[in-house]
Amino acid sequence: MTEYIFKGKTIALGVSGGIAAYKAVDLASELTQAGATVKIIMSENAVKFVSPITFQSITCQPVITDLFASNPQGRIYHISISEEADVIVIAPATANILAKAACGIADDTLSTTIVATRSAVVMIPAMNNYMWLNKATQHNLETLRERGIHIIEPEVGRLACGEEEAIGRFPKTETIIDYLKNLLTVVRGLEGKTILVTAGGTHEPIDPVRFIGNRSSGKMGYAIAEAAEARGGDVVLISGPTCLRPPYGIKVVNVETARQMKQAVLDYLPQADAVIMAAAIADFRPSEESVEKIKKEKMPKSLGLGLNPDILQMVSEKEGRRIVVGFAAESENIIESAVEKLKKKNLDLIVANNIGKPGVGFGSDLNLAILIDRSGPMGDLKTYRKSDLAGRIMDWLVGALKRDAAD
Repeated sequence: MTEYIFKGKTIALGVSGGIAAYKAVDLASELTQAGATVKIIMSENAVKFVSPITFQSITCQPVITDLFASNPQGRIYHISISEEADVIVIAPATANILAKAACGIADDTLSTTIVATRSAVVMIPAMNNYMWLNKATQHNLETLRERGIHIIEPEVGRLACGEEEAIGRFPKTETIIDYLKNLLTVVRGLEGKTILVTAGGTHEPIDPVRFIGNRSSGKMGYAIAEAAEARGGDVVLISGPTCLRPPYGIKVVNVETARQMKQAVLDYLPQADAVIMAAAIADFRPSEESVEKIKKEKMPKSLGLGLNPDILQMVSEKEGRRIVVGFAAESENIIESAVEKLKKKNLDLIVANNIGKPGVGFGSDLNLAILIDRSGPMGDLKTYRKSDLAGRIMDWLVGALKRDAAD
């Protein structure tokens, strides 16, 4: 599958001057073996970490280090590469190249290629944790995201400076390869369709300080919203409280409670061609909410609870034809419970998650999941990156909408 995706693709791999430059050698090797033509551009500082001959030997392509060098056809490299590349990958992306790109500075081969390109650009930052967390770096990252630049954030781990557990580590090669596969295989098909997505948990206030909630991070819903937008959909994301950045180019409606989410869903439901309910809405809320903070010594021994509205059931019962997708977070009898929920709530698709194993589900970048539609389970329970699972859901949705249009 990987060979099919990368075969015939041209990838410009820009290497900037960080210690993680040596890891870009492995990335170049994997992409070349997968069938891509990999053209290397190195900054002046990058050659102090890795010799250009290393990349040339692996890719069988010339390595560009000189801004004024021209190719055999007489064209300037940074222009020809920017036009030929299906995607430009900057790995590692130092704080310096992030700042240059954010400000539009073009003073060497790498930065000039970034400014000249109309192709997708993927930046893979790797640096000291304090440099990553610096306000200027974070501001530059936000600027780049707003311009549509793809950012694969660094991982937590041991850094070259000696920090044992800190953010800033270059991601694993397979993580980058998976991201590029998704980017290069995006199949559009949602043009003219409005996709309503809910994400995150809800907070049900006890008083101004305390609330009832759950462990949902919102990562799954946000990944779905981004995947739907990438396929051309007009996306409305209704989000409960989360620490995630609003996705670029997507309308986000922020809510806090289940009742607020219900109202927001009702507001946007009439225009929706599909509703994907990825939010983990709290089932209960306090029957009484104190407007003042309850002192610890006055806290009641028991808390009265009321049921929150079943928004998924409400959506499936509303008049009008639309695709409705739900989620089932289960710790036992995963498939059986999900199939029952699919039928009970009259859903078109349900995504069943096994949350009973460590490292997957709430707060994680991974889900142990299976897709089930009215025809039955599709495959087996499998561990997905949430971005990959979002892509699978979109593939199904594009097909479902086409079938509806044909009926």
